Amino acid sequence: MLHKKYDMEQTSELIDRIVQLERQQAEVRRANRRLELLAGALVLLIGSVLVMGQTNSVHSIEARQFVLRDDAGVVRGAMGIGDNGAVGINLNDIKGRPRISLDIASNGTPGLDFYDATGKLRATFALGPEGTPGLGLYDPSGKLRTSLDIPAPQTPGLAFYHPNGKPAWGAP
Repeated sequence: MLHKKYDMEQTSELIDRIVQLERQQAEVRRANRRLELLAGALVLLIGSVLVMGQTNSVHSIEARQFVLRDDAGVVRGAMGIGDNGAVGINLNDIKGRPRISLDIASNGTPGLDFYDATGKLRATFALGPEGTPGLGLYDPSGKLRTSLDIPAPQTPGLAFYHPNGKPAWGAP
């Protein structure tokens, strides 16, 4: 009987010791994981520094077009050069419809266009080839209805148009 009691005490101590060793092993595993993460981050940091040191002569990224997409893949903006040589920036709303465009035509004339929520042109501001400024206001169908410009030297012009596009009134 004494022998059985002694065996049970040894078994209990042995079980307690195994449980303690398992806890220590779990702690060592957690510490190893932290060290592995730290070592990986250190390797990435050192690699990044080395790569940056090797590419310090790169100061630009070149492309014919840059496109901005939101998380859903909708094009929200673009900047690029067209086949005709015009360069521009377009900004779109959340549905991908154009709202603002800024461009320089192939002949060098700049323009700024504003679009409504349906994507129709509603206002434009531009400079002509000789540098004369012009402002155009469009109706909901996209037809020019009002223009303000300087068509002749030192002579401002104002014009209003019918819905069919024909002049209604103008000065001079």
